[in-house]
Amino acid sequence: MMISLKELFHINKGDIISIVGTGGKTSLMFKLANELKSDLNVLVSTSTKIKIPSPDKYNYLYTNIDSYLNNIRASKNGLTVISKGINEKTNKLVGINDSDLDLLIPYFDIIFLEADGSKELPLKGWKSHEPPVLRKTSKTIGVMPANLINKKAEKHLIYGLEEFNKLTDNSEYVNFEVIKKICTNKEGIFKNSKGNLYLFFNKAETKKEIELMRELSKYLKVSVVNKPLSFNICFGSLKKGVFYGY
Repeated sequence: MMISLKELFHINKGDIISIVGTGGKTSLMFKLANELKSDLNVLVSTSTKIKIPSPDKYNYLYTNIDSYLNNIRASKNGLTVISKGINEKTNKLVGINDSDLDLLIPYFDIIFLEADGSKELPLKGWKSHEPPVLRKTSKTIGVMPANLINKKAEKHLIYGLEEFNKLTDNSEYVNFEVIKKICTNKEGIFKNSKGNLYLFFNKAETKKEIELMRELSKYLKVSVVNKPLSFNICFGSLKKGVFYGY
């Protein structure tokens, strides 16, 4: 059934949502935030690092937590981006930590955190320090690309190749069994995750890809969910704005 992003992830006031994985984390975060900003005061930040967003994606931007705390707005609704600073070499926003988040929580209705990095590659193996999911996270969304299912796991598509090969037992293709391993292994996509868990397959854009996602969702529901992790499965296209829950 086709639904909105808010419905897809059962978004509630007070949620702190960390987004991990690959293939559309930043796009998903801003799409969700913009969907909610007219009714709620929304914070977008990161616990790792992200590119400075274009001005059309936010209402307010603070690259220093103190600068926000010293200029808290009277208005209750809108989208505010806050970071701990800017990395001058990469021109990226520097992530906040647990203590920073504690300071910001009282001022926002909903908080979105990009909590993982993949160097813009669609596949990933997680290093020992990844992903940095903050402790007050109430929902974790794991993002994966639908358009690589059953495709070859080529080296140039993978961030953390050694970790990915270990996680998937050196699988040559990104088949259903590989997705199962990524979802269930303690070193996989839900490593360090907190709260309610969601697995979102982005880039399901063609009729064939959507049908494949239905097959994969059914497979995961039967053979993976609650063994041992409980997570909701959904898929769709951020590009087309079409989403399905399973």
